[in-house]
Amino acid sequence: MTRPFHLIPGGADEERPQVVLLPEDDDEPTAQEPPHRLPANRPHQDVDRPTPPKPKGPREVLAVVTRTRGDLALRTDRVRNSRAVPIAKAAARHSTLGSARILGAWWRWLTAADHAQALSMGKGEFVEAIRERRRKVALWSAGALGAGDLWGWAHDWWAPWMPPAGLVLGVLTVGGIVESIAAAKATDGDDTRRAIGTHPNSKAVRRLFVAGKLAKTIDEVRVVAPGVMRENNPPAWTCVVELPDGTTYDEALPKRPKLAASAGVGISRLYMDPVDDHEGRVRLWSPDRDPLSAPKVDCDLKGRTTAVDVWTERVPLGLSVRGEQMGFSMPGRSWLVGGEPEAGKSVACNILLCFAALDPHVKLWLVDGKGVDLLDYEDLADRAVLRPDPQAVLDLINEAREEMERRGAELQKLRVKKLTKALAQDLGWSMLVFHIDELAYFTKSELGKKIEDAGRDLTSRGRFVGIYSSAATQRPGSDVVDTGWRDLFSIRLAMRCTTPQASDMILGQGWAKRGYNAQLIDPLQRGSGLLYAEGSRPITGRTGYLDDDDVTRLTRVAYKLRAEAGTLPLSEDSPQRRLLRACLEAMGEADRMWTQDLLPRVHKVPEFAGLDDVELARRLRECQPEVTPTALWLADSDGTKRSRNGYTRADLVAALERRR
Repeated sequence: MTRPFHLIPGGADEERPQVVLLPEDDDEPTAQEPPHRLPANRPHQDVDRPTPPKPKGPREVLAVVTRTRGDLALRTDRVRNSRAVPIAKAAARHSTLGSARILGAWWRWLTAADHAQALSMGKGEFVEAIRERRRKVALWSAGALGAGDLWGWAHDWWAPWMPPAGLVLGVLTVGGIVESIAAAKATDGDDTRRAIGTHPNSKAVRRLFVAGKLAKTIDEVRVVAPGVMRENNPPAWTCVVELPDGTTYDEALPKRPKLAASAGVGISRLYMDPVDDHEGRVRLWSPDRDPLSAPKVDCDLKGRTTAVDVWTERVPLGLSVRGEQMGFSMPGRSWLVGGEPEAGKSVACNILLCFAALDPHVKLWLVDGKGVDLLDYEDLADRAVLRPDPQAVLDLINEAREEMERRGAELQKLRVKKLTKALAQDLGWSMLVFHIDELAYFTKSELGKKIEDAGRDLTSRGRFVGIYSSAATQRPGSDVVDTGWRDLFSIRLAMRCTTPQASDMILGQGWAKRGYNAQLIDPLQRGSGLLYAEGSRPITGRTGYLDDDDVTRLTRVAYKLRAEAGTLPLSEDSPQRRLLRACLEAMGEADRMWTQDLLPRVHKVPEFAGLDDVELARRLRECQPEVTPTALWLADSDGTKRSRNGYTRADLVAALERRR
């Protein structure tokens, strides 16, 4: 049987409370057991002895669990120890990873990796000079540290260990701080929604491919050494990922929107590129900010006052999302640009036309369906149809085809397959840019089929004889640009489109399914597009900016350059027209004349007093390519007929009366 008891708190010096058993009914009080306790503040006579209640059942002694101060202190130590272990592990991890980041940044600084853009632009000497200077700085720093160690060793045996130890501790400390900041930046949003951030680790990158349904587990994906790296210009992270077995780049690219969603960023902040010589690897690149929503970047042509050489310079179209120059070469190429209204098509065309106009020796043949977009170039154009007149456009294309045939026959005589800069200078030929704006105005007309056939022929064969075809449309579709004609354009720029089919009509069939879809461009990202030029795949970028005032200034500069070079279109007071009139006046009533007889009469005009037969032939070819010296059978002063080079009146009159 158990007996009832009371717990009496212990005193200040007692560690445990006391247990006092209550007497049973048949127990006699003893002298050792106090009958009761009195409160210290009340008299004895005022206190009645309480009658303990009679238990209703068997009495039991209950065990009481108590905790002493020592137990509580031990529990606190355990709590502290349980927190100290993960803190120590986190500190060691942060110090190690942060130190690796610091060493990686130091190596990139030493190898001038931050100037990779300059290296890609062919400025190797500039980058090598930076590397050499930084190597010297590193060697001088290492030498100073070694000299300090030697000095310490000469004074105290333990002193040489101090600088290296201090350097290591400093790197670990700073590395821990850097990694802690990076870990804090790696979490965007609240606690319930985490993005991959700007400093992800390899495991976070592998999780993207699991979320994007490219892998079932993260073990199927591998981040290739050296892992996730940071770039500074522009700020971004990048890494090379090896896909699961049997998965190729073309299969992974269409999943880019899902990868971006899993990373917590927009699609314009995550890009995927192939890796050379390995179809199973991709390179991820994610900038810290959306490169297509950045402030406008002025075109490189803005403010230019010097002449352009289209044979050696590239068209400065704009910048890629990685900040690299985006452009192309003109010789032997053709250009097609399309996109929805207000996507930036006009700016892209102005960059090309201003570039061509700044070369004084390039001839401009222009067609504009609206009649207002190309008004700035009217004074520079040798031919211009600035109105929606399909018949006039068809006639102009056929005239360009005749020029193409004439040049092709000349090259065939010379046994030459392709026109070069040196050969063009020897022949007195100029590159001819044939540009059609608002192509839909003409291909949707009754003469659309004939215009398409003529344009296809000009685009196909004209590029080999220096005729550069260019077309622009804001309604890309099979009814506007025939696929056979589209495929002949070697350079294509797809601005934002409303459908994947419209994007494919510019870039080519199937590119949208492979992940190159201009419909994914945000409508607010004006000037952004996909350029399919000199590479095997389109690249995403943004054109430089030229406003209407910039175009007007550049065309004025082009007019001045052409006036100085004597290559302006044949106005009434142009040097070419004055030379033609001087030759016709020198011929008098004759229908043809040898060059040796024509030159003395032309020299009577002071402006042309210094011309020889070679310079006369070059200038007349600039007036009209058909005006060339030909063999003429004429009688000399003694009546003997001879064959010598000369000119005919018919060719000179045709050149003088040619249309602008």
